[in-house]
Amino acid sequence: MNYEDHIASARMFLSAAEILSRLGMGMAAAEMVWGATVQAIDAVNHRMMITRHASGNRDRRRVLERLERAHGLDGALQDAFGFVVSDLHNHFYKGDLSPDDLEIQMRNGILFATRMLELAESPPR
Repeated sequence: MNYEDHIASARMFLSAAEILSRLGMGMAAAEMVWGATVQAIDAVNHRMMITRHASGNRDRRRVLERLERAHGLDGALQDAFGFVVSDLHNHFYKGDLSPDDLEIQMRNGILFATRMLELAESPPR
């Protein structure tokens, strides 16, 4: 995939998450937020050329580390990514979040994915 494909996929997954949430399909919506997060981080990687190809979460964490250093965020992005993985991505498989926790984590995950999209679309530093 190229930069534009990652951006388009992230936006599509965020839209799908909203629709699935309205339909009461929280597990599927949680996975769409996970997908949007991955695509947005991969778009940042394309934009900033941090790793040759972000093929896994280890590479994505390297992208986040670089962003944290550039923006003085001291672990905040990696922490947010960790919550998306441990709460939303795992919820797709286990369904173990309560409705209230799912709502909170969905909101946080959407904010994180949206912020990654903003960084992906901003001029490189």
